[in-house]
Amino acid sequence: MSRTIPRAYVTAAWSKNRVDAESEARKYCKELVKAGYLPLCPVLAFSGIISDKDPDAEKKRREMSEDLLKRARFLVVCGDEINDDVREDISIAKHSKVIPTTLSGVLECR
Repeated sequence: MSRTIPRAYVTAAWSKNRVDAESEARKYCKELVKAGYLPLCPVLAFSGIISDKDPDAEKKRREMSEDLLKRARFLVVCGDEINDDVREDISIAKHSKVIPTTLSGVLECR
């Protein structure tokens, strides 16, 4: 009988440079896989799928990201910075009974 791999939504104060953000995301996701989690990372999941030329691109990304977050068991806050996007993810997680944490297991909201 196989066990269910816990889903972990990955959030961070992502770089505005897409290449840098995706590189950071891959690094965090690899760490989560090593720890036994299934990473749900919108930075990687939606890359190249929604055109930046679409006037509703950011709204679509946010809606799909929120849906992924609500389906996760954990919200993993990565990196040292907490911005408004990360705070919003933490708020959605708490409201949806998703457990917020970090890669080190300690979440300090500033």
